[in-house]
Amino acid sequence: MSPDTATQEARPIVLKVLLRGRHLQSYRAFCREYDKVAEKVDKTLKGSYPSKAQFYRWLSGELVGLPYADHCRILEAMLPGWQAEQLFEPHDGGIEFVPEPPQAGAAEPAQTSNSQRVANKERRAAQGNQIGEEYSLAVPRVEFGEAKIDVLSLPNPQPGRLLDLNWSTFGQGIEQLGAQIKHLGSRLDVDICFGINEAGLVMATFLSSARFSRCPIGYLRCNKVRGGGIELDDASVFPDTKENPTIVLCDFEVKHSDAIGYLAKQVRSRYPTADLYFAVFGAMTQGDDPRADKFDDLAGAQNLRKVDFSAIFIAATMSPPGIEPPLELR
Repeated sequence: MSPDTATQEARPIVLKVLLRGRHLQSYRAFCREYDKVAEKVDKTLKGSYPSKAQFYRWLSGELVGLPYADHCRILEAMLPGWQAEQLFEPHDGGIEFVPEPPQAGAAEPAQTSNSQRVANKERRAAQGNQIGEEYSLAVPRVEFGEAKIDVLSLPNPQPGRLLDLNWSTFGQGIEQLGAQIKHLGSRLDVDICFGINEAGLVMATFLSSARFSRCPIGYLRCNKVRGGGIELDDASVFPDTKENPTIVLCDFEVKHSDAIGYLAKQVRSRYPTADLYFAVFGAMTQGDDPRADKFDDLAGAQNLRKVDFSAIFIAATMSPPGIEPPLELR
C-alpha cells in the first residue's frame, strides 16, 4: 500500500482536500508548487519543502501541532484565504467537495474552528500519536564530516514533566533509526550491537534483527553511584568477537551527563581496535523547543563529539526534562 493510498483511507483534513482539488496531492507536484510559491514569498525557502514521509504525515491528519513556521508561510501563500491551523483541521464534507476559505472575522466560523481544533487534538490523543514534525539535522560523521539525517520531534504537552512514551512512538523511533542506518551511504556490517540498560537492550534486539543480520547482542547495565556518575554492573555482557570489530551502542536517551563517554571508554578497553557507532532514541535539546537547529543545540553534543563515534544516529529530539520509555524500562 502506497502512502497516498493509506492517507486516503483515513478521515481527510482540509489540506488534503484542497491539494487534491488543485491536483497537488502527489509529492512531486506539491514540491514543484512549493518552490514556485517560495520563489515569491522568500527565495531562501526554495528547496525547503518537507521530506516525502513528512508530507504524507501532514496529509494523514495525525501531526501533533502545526508544521514549523516557514512551512506554514508557504502553505498559507499556496492556499490563499486559509490559515495554517484551519488547513490541519478535519474536513466535514465529502472528499470531492473542495471547501471555500472561511470568511475572515465572522463569529460563527471562528467558533466552529475552535471546536474542530479541540476535536482534532482529542482524536490525535486517542490514537496515541506523540510525534511532531520530522526535520533534518546535520550530525558528525568521521568519513564525510557532517551528514543530514531525518529526525522526529517529540512535543511535550505538559512542559516540566517527563513525556511517557507509548509503544507506538517507541516502535516508530526504532524504525527511524533503522532507516538512518540503511541510508548511511554504505552497508554497516556490525559485529556486536550493545544495549545500554533495558530500553537500549530492546533497541539493540530489534536493530540486530532488522539491520545487522542478527549479530551478537551485548548488554551494558549501569548502576548510579554517589556524585551523579555511573558504573557497570557485573551483569553486563561482552560477547567475543573478531579483531577490529564494528560495534554499535544503543541508548534510550542522551542528556547533559557524560555517561556515554564513560561507557564508550569501557567498551574500547575490551575491544581496543573497535570502530564505534552510536544509536540513540532521544537526544535532549537545551531549550524549550523539541527541535534542534544544529547538532550543538543538543544538551549532550560536546560529550558525543569527544567520543569520536564513526557515525551517530538519532531517532528523535525532545525538550527538558526528557522522556520515559514504555513500562519504565531502565
